[in-house]
Amino acid sequence: MEIIKEIEDYVEKLVEKYNSLKEENEQLWKELEEQRKTIDRLEKEKRELEILLEEQQKSLNKLVSRLQKLLSSTSDQGMIWDEENKG
Repeated sequence: MEIIKEIEDYVEKLVEKYNSLKEENEQLWKELEEQRKTIDRLEKEKRELEILLEEQQKSLNKLVSRLQKLLSSTSDQGMIWDEENKG
């Protein structure tokens, strides 16, 4: 009879341990899924920021190009005015 009680206790402990591990496993899977969602969200935000940065770079490049053309035409005009004033 004593051996049956020991076996029952042992099986009971195994079941408790199994249930505990099962709960822990489920919790870990939930955390993993949350982390995956966070990673996906951050990757999406990163792509959006990269696109925004690229657009801003294009805009700045256009502005710099226009400014260079303006400065170039202004310095050319300045040379013409200088020649007119000398004469």
